[in-house]
Amino acid sequence: MAASPLVRSCPIRIISVHLLDAAGRLLRVLFLDREGHISAEPHYLPREEALILAANQQRVLGPQAEVRVL
Repeated sequence: MAASPLVRSCPIRIISVHLLDAAGRLLRVLFLDREGHISAEPHYLPREEALILAANQQRVLGPQAEVRVL
């Protein structure tokens, strides 16, 4: 019996919001909570939920921010 490959992925993620100025320079790093509100404190979310929230928030903020799932 062959061993199944071990998948190493963290099931919990943090969503960071990198606010940018007009020139694209980083102004501030904030975080999203489970409801999609921006806050100064990081919140841990399940991976799938974090990916959906991050994609939605990126659409809302557009080029004035970079939304990342950490």
